[in-house]
Amino acid sequence: MIRIERDPAFWTAVAAHPALSGMMGGADPASIGRLALSDRVMPLAATHGGFLFIRQDILGMVCELHTLFTPEGWGREAWAAGIAALGAVWLLNYQLITTLEMRANERSQPPLSFGFQQAGDWRVTPHGEARMWILTKAGWEVSPAARRRRARCLH
Repeated sequence: MIRIERDPAFWTAVAAHPALSGMMGGADPASIGRLALSDRVMPLAATHGGFLFIRQDILGMVCELHTLFTPEGWGREAWAAGIAALGAVWLLNYQLITTLEMRANERSQPPLSFGFQQAGDWRVTPHGEARMWILTKAGWEVSPAARRRRARCLH
């Protein structure tokens, strides 16, 4: 379902998809692709995109999540891959994941069923209005998505 994908060509192709051009904040798709090569990044991919978890602190307790899927992966694929990715990323000893919701991108709000909580109000940023969401490991463990993952693993 998910895999570690360090090939910049995969991520560049996803970021270059025409449906994502307005959601990239002007970032060059090749620069997104190069992120997969960084030792600070855990690039977890599905068929039509995936997740870039970027370590934010020297102790490795906080990471920033970027979700990137082409339209073919929106919905069910992204949701199922998200459950698998979060189940895996906690094994890296993270305790907090942050992500941004962009007002201009209705798909950028993280799923509440995963345990994400809104951390603040809308702010004007160089990339448009954004607000932060956070997910703690403890919040994930009691979330409906984590319970569903555990139930599947038992069968």
